[in-house]
Amino acid sequence: MYDTKANKTQIVTGVGLGAILQGPNIAAQTVLPDSDVSIGLSFLQFITFFAGSTFVTVSQTLLEKGLVSGLRDILPDLDPSTISGAGATAIRDMVSLDQLPVVLRVYNDSIRSIWYLGLGLSCLVFVASWGFEWRSVKAKKQGEDETKA
Repeated sequence: MYDTKANKTQIVTGVGLGAILQGPNIAAQTVLPDSDVSIGLSFLQFITFFAGSTFVTVSQTLLEKGLVSGLRDILPDLDPSTISGAGATAIRDMVSLDQLPVVLRVYNDSIRSIWYLGLGLSCLVFVASWGFEWRSVKAKKQGEDETKA
């Protein structure tokens, strides 16, 4: 009735996103002075949406370029734009059974380049995070000095 693998994937994705999406907001509220918190949070939201839309476009370009260049060399009679326009689910219906393994390998290689992009960006963010100020997010007690952390 229900695809349990898809449900597990949704749960893992939900827990992962819930764990990481609030971190920058909490850090901004902790580090910034009260007068700058709203500007800092607005900037974080802008960067989140801007980076998301930018890298969706970059990923699509990597996929298209990988498919077109890979399929043009291997199967010159096949139109790569037809495959890239149809999407991943329609590939099996668009090529013959003898061409299918080759097309799937090229598609896999193109998808792999997108994963490498995500890995590289994740590593960049990890390295950059070590340059940020570290402060405790615990509530301060009355009379406690703000410079202690």
